[in-house]
Amino acid sequence: MTIETGTAGKTKPGVLTCGKGFLKVLAGLLLVAAVCAWISLGIGLHLDVDRGARITLAIVAAVSTEALFWTVAALLGVSVVEARKRIWRWISSRFTGRAA
Repeated sequence: MTIETGTAGKTKPGVLTCGKGFLKVLAGLLLVAAVCAWISLGIGLHLDVDRGARITLAIVAAVSTEALFWTVAALLGVSVVEARKRIWRWISSRFTGRAA
């Protein structure tokens, strides 16, 4: 029993534990949005829509995919972002000839 609250060991869930459920739902919605955006882009390219519509479809697909990536990164933790940096550093070092 604590003096401040008068409760016996009952702690409030932290912000991160409350946010995990929200991030999972958001990641699911963004996954659906990204898949729909890429399907729309494919259909738009197949139907040979005008240039402005193709650019718009490509931008929507790219932004939805990027939002999905960063939401999943937030859900999994910062280590995903660090791993991505290491992968890009390794790829770029192979093309420039410098050691990583």
